[in-house]
Amino acid sequence: MKERRPIRLSIPNAITLANLAVGYFAVMAAWNGQISTAAIYILVCAVLDFLDGFAARLLKAYSELGKQLDSLADLVSFGVAPAAIAAVLLRNATISRGWDDSGAVLLTIIAGSAMIPLFSALRLARFNISTYDDTNFRGLPVPADAVAFAAMGLIAMDGGCQVLDALILHPVFVLCVIFLNSWLMVSPVSMFSFKLKSYRPAANRWRYVFAAGAIALVVILKGYGLFLSYLMYILASLGMNLRNKYGRT
Repeated sequence: MKERRPIRLSIPNAITLANLAVGYFAVMAAWNGQISTAAIYILVCAVLDFLDGFAARLLKAYSELGKQLDSLADLVSFGVAPAAIAAVLLRNATISRGWDDSGAVLLTIIAGSAMIPLFSALRLARFNISTYDDTNFRGLPVPADAVAFAAMGLIAMDGGCQVLDALILHPVFVLCVIFLNSWLMVSPVSMFSFKLKSYRPAANRWRYVFAAGAIALVVILKGYGLFLSYLMYILASLGMNLRNKYGRT
């Protein structure tokens, strides 16, 4: 008789399925024009994505099913959902600027936003078959990419600074972020990870400092703080690469 699998070992997969469900809600919210709601859903997905890995490590509930399920959920929550936000942002920005609603503009919106799930899929597939063993990520993790567009969604609905809004929500700037993140997701650039192998402050000092700083920025500056946290993450990771390559002075 086959031994029954303990229920506790299914908890991480249940959290992953919750991530997938909330990611679906984010897509639907974006296409209904509720991009700030979609942005909040993506942030909830990021928390769930952290929790399913945390639960798997805590309960020692690793499985190949969980690994594949996690990638499928991430593709929806951090690939399709931010693409939906980006498409709506690009569409609204071109209309507000009175740009000609020609086939070329529509094609640019579709092709540009489609890059997000396409490169996210490549990133996740490469991650699943990778033998790279390090505490850091190789390439931009898809949740970090999604955070950039969640931040833009929050700024679009609740900005406040006309100069910053005009810059961050400009169609050219949005497309530049798409191109940059798409390249980073499949690049060999090392990006630091928030996955904790231990909870000792000495081993995770910079992770705790960064997380505390990011939370403070979001509380104070809201969408701007979230976008700034995304930029800080990329710059900090690039700085880490330079330090590792050239050594400390």
